[in-house]
Parts: sequence; C-alpha cells; structure tokens
Amino acid sequence: MKKYIKLILANLSIAIAAVILYSPGLVNLRLSDYSIFRAGMSIIAALLLILSFFLVNIRLLKEPDRKPVTLDDVHDLDKAKDILRSHCEGKYFGSLARTASEQLDRIFQCRQRLSGILAQKFTQGTMSFDKFDSVAAAAETAAIKNVVAMANRMRLFDEKEYARLQHYREDDIPDDIQEEQLRLYQKNFDNVRATIAHNEKLLLKLDALAMEISSSSSGDDTNLNNELIGEIERLTDETKYYQ
Repeated sequence: MKKYIKLILANLSIAIAAVILYSPGLVNLRLSDYSIFRAGMSIIAALLLILSFFLVNIRLLKEPDRKPVTLDDVHDLDKAKDILRSHCEGKYFGSLARTASEQLDRIFQCRQRLSGILAQKFTQGTMSFDKFDSVAAAAETAAIKNVVAMANRMRLFDEKEYARLQHYREDDIPDDIQEEQLRLYQKNFDNVRATIAHNEKLLLKLDALAMEISSSSSGDDTNLNNELIGEIERLTDETKYYQ
C-alpha cells in the first residue's frame, strides 16, 4: 500500500511541475518562444520530466529481489528470522525456536565484541589482526549458517501434526507408518538441538579468545592463542555436518 501511495504522490508532483513550467501566467515555457534560451529550456524541461516519470515509475513498480535463505548466502536472514519467530510460541518446538533466535543475536554481539578488542590491541592490516579477524569471521559465518540450517529444518515442524502423533494409537492410520513419522520428527528435533549445542561451543571459544587477547599485555600469547584458534577452526570446519 505504501508503494502505491508513493507512486501516486511522485506522479502528482511531476504533473504539478509540468503545469507550473508550461502554464501561461506561470513559467510559461514553450517551444515556439521567441527567446532561444526559453525555447531550449522548454525542451530540456520536457526531457527531464519524461525521464523523471519513467525512472520513478520503474523504481517504485519494480518488485524487490527476494533472496532465498541458502547456506551459500547468509547476508539476508529475514526469512530465517520469520521462520523462527513463527515457531516461538509453539508448545513442542517453541523453546528451540526461541533459543535459535536469541543465539543469532548473541553471534553478532560476540563478533562485535571481539572486533572491538582486536581494534584496541592491533593495528588493522597487521598479521596479528588479520589472523584473529579471519578466524573470527569464519566462525561467525559458520554459526550463522547453522542458524539458517535450523530455520530451514523448522519448516518441517508442524505443531498440530506432532500433537496428533502423540496419540497415534487412537486413530485408524497404521501404527507403523505413524511411528516412522515420529522418528522423522525426533531426528529433526535432535539435529536442531545438536546444532544449537555446536553454536554454543563456538561462542564459548570466541569469548575465551576475546578474553585472552584482552587480558594479554600484547594481545599475542602465541601458545594459548594458537590452541584456541585451533579449537575454533575445528568447530568451524565441523559445522558442515549440521547443515
């Protein structure tokens, strides 16, 4: 609705501008004007009005790009967030959805915290800064991809269907079929829980790295930092098993 209101207002503005420019008694531009300057201005003004009309209408009527939530592109997380929000009040899966949604916020906060500490301890572009920053960036991306994977798994969580399956022995559908359905739900449920746990490990190690860099006088305690970096890289690499 807002798009069409903007469209009407924009076209109305162009029309008003045209009336002001070409109406007698106002600017009164016309091609047949004795003044070469005013005649030229009438042509330029007409071209600008036509160009404005097409640009405004094309821009406002163009459908926005809807990026699908994929594991290769984690920049647009709106759909993943919407999926998680839609399950937050659910009886069976609400807790998982809320945890995953909160975890996404904590991932961004953890990354910002670590970036601030790196900026204080090292000069941007140095080997030490790049080493820690690249590890943190890879871990952040992996954790976000995990959340996207959880959101996509949430698509398969049907609260009503799962509630019905809790009493599957009381209906006429063969029990063996419904037991298989329950196993599929449980597998999906367990996968989401495992992904949440994996992200928590990543966040824990990133926080530990931030603390060690912050408390170190130089920010570069090689042995300890290398050990933490190794653990973070291992956890980052293991995210492929959850996606």
